Amino acid sequence: MFRKPWYRSFDLPQPTPAARIRGNAVLAALLFVPALVLAKVLVLATETGGRCLAEGGCPPFPGTAFLVLTAAAAVALAGALAAPQRMRRAALGAQLLLEAVAVGLVPAYP
Repeated sequence: MFRKPWYRSFDLPQPTPAARIRGNAVLAALLFVPALVLAKVLVLATETGGRCLAEGGCPPFPGTAFLVLTAAAAVALAGALAAPQRMRRAALGAQLLLEAVAVGLVPAYP
């Protein structure tokens, strides 16, 4: 009796779990740099961060540890995109964890 509206007249294919994992991995990688910038801006907005920027004398940033974390997150991204299905979810979890630790390292050293 009732007709479907024109925008519901056809069914779109649902994305597969592998496509969802790949999409989430790419989204997390794209949001990594803005998260780093936001973390640094929030650190510099504090009194300690502003004083550190203006006067210096702050502990040096552990660049090697940050680069290792970022490289490991990139490897986990490649794993989430190209690994077999049973390993993609673990690779996505590792990527998210490594990116969170790298972003958390930024506020620790103003």
